[in-house]
Amino acid sequence: MKNLLIPIDPNITKPLYLQIVDHVTRLAKNGQLKPGQQLPPSRTLADQISVHRSTVINAYEELKARGVIETRQGSGSYIAPGLAEGPLEIQPAPIASGSRPDELVSELWRLQWAEGIISLGLALPADELMPVEDFERTRQRVLRRDGPKTANYEQPQGFFTLRQAIAADLVRHGILVEADDIVVTAGALEGNSLVARALAAPGDHVLTEVPQYFGNLSNLIYLGLNPVGFELFETGPDWEALARQLQAAPVRSRFVFVTPDHQNPLGIRWDMTQRHRFLILVSAHDLPIVEDATYRDLTYDGPPHLPLRALDPEVIYVGTFSHALMPGLRIGFVVCSGRLREHIIRLKSVTSGAGETLNQRALAEYLKSGDYDRHLERIVPFYRARWMPCWKP
Repeated sequence: MKNLLIPIDPNITKPLYLQIVDHVTRLAKNGQLKPGQQLPPSRTLADQISVHRSTVINAYEELKARGVIETRQGSGSYIAPGLAEGPLEIQPAPIASGSRPDELVSELWRLQWAEGIISLGLALPADELMPVEDFERTRQRVLRRDGPKTANYEQPQGFFTLRQAIAADLVRHGILVEADDIVVTAGALEGNSLVARALAAPGDHVLTEVPQYFGNLSNLIYLGLNPVGFELFETGPDWEALARQLQAAPVRSRFVFVTPDHQNPLGIRWDMTQRHRFLILVSAHDLPIVEDATYRDLTYDGPPHLPLRALDPEVIYVGTFSHALMPGLRIGFVVCSGRLREHIIRLKSVTSGAGETLNQRALAEYLKSGDYDRHLERIVPFYRARWMPCWKP
């Protein structure tokens, strides 16, 4: 095996080498790693998961002591026989050991403003690259033009002109959609929450990637849903794990939640072959697909791939302007149609209700004027330059 992505979390108390041990053991016991399958050399795995080689060496020694792997002189490390525990059962996606979701979220927010720490946990944009002055000029123009309208309630579905502008912006992603099939939300997190509430009820299972962004995972858990995980390789899903979860009985997941572009926390981007294969596989099981497109506008390496929504108009697409523009706007959106769209609008009406009117009107102007496109052209090279020293081909 050349690539083995292992989700590790440096923010929890469990040592990194034990996180590797637990993950490999779990893969071996559920049959995803087969008896006799070779693990990557310690140096290769260390590079893949960005840890020191000694961490991997310690993990391999512990796995050997536990009987999970065998070493062959001059050949490498292999999964030992007799570990698989039979058919894979549906299990909730793992979260940080010993931490409740709300405790983890609170700690990440605390670290964001802790002195002497540069936190990447919340994936916030750089302060100096936010177009604060440009956007404020747009807000002032809208305020002078629309006056009291900017201070009144906005319809729960969102300002119609903004929905038109979002529809026009989605053309560059290959997505054809009408303004009526867009619901404006308070960021992507509210969008994902509304979709989950519309598609599933407490106690239902939801199929998603492991690891998953802590905000989405916490959201699903607090809605009373049971996340079921499948893991990822460098270019897309672990197909064996995904197929097993799709075929698992008697419990059937209510929908599949994925992030094909720059997945948080792994940063993985699925290639086009994987996207087509995923749509074919999931469609055969007649499951709704929810695509989280939070980071689509921040592609640093090569041209962007088509989103799942561009390939299949039945895919539910969730986007946001928080990470590419300014988090403080709290403006995201959901693309869906029919009864699902009406259900989401009703849910939003009784939860968050009307949106913030002035910012919605200002964002509509910002998109229509081309300022957003020019903003992306300006910031992407800066982020690419900061990312390149860390990137490994």
